[in-house]
Amino acid sequence: MSDNYIERFLNEELRLVNKHAPYERRNLCELLEMEIPYIVLRDGSQHILDPRELRRLHDILAGDACRLQLPIVIEYIPGEREGTYVVRDEIGAKAIALVMNMENPTIPLFLSRTHILVLRRILRTTTTILLNPGSVN
Repeated sequence: MSDNYIERFLNEELRLVNKHAPYERRNLCELLEMEIPYIVLRDGSQHILDPRELRRLHDILAGDACRLQLPIVIEYIPGEREGTYVVRDEIGAKAIALVMNMENPTIPLFLSRTHILVLRRILRTTTTILLNPGSVN
């Protein structure tokens, strides 16, 4: 098999794995104004966001709330053991750090699998985990 074929195959598989990725992201304030807050996913389906999560994020971010784009994208980078999760967006990282009571967070924000398990119980509808395309080789 040629390298080109393998690369095309892997790109297609990655597209399928990340089909739940948002087609577009919306800011928190816009979502709070919607009767039923939702975003459209790449597969064309709608993902409804929990208004309680939206209000919680608005409360903790205060003046930065309208700058937060949702869902917060968390990249999964496979590794030898559990792998690593990273949030590159500054406001998204700040929101997660505040929700998780993390002191001195860095940008990008690196998270462990344990962090993700806790975080997804708190922000289930306002976060999404995507496989990092640069990590598949």
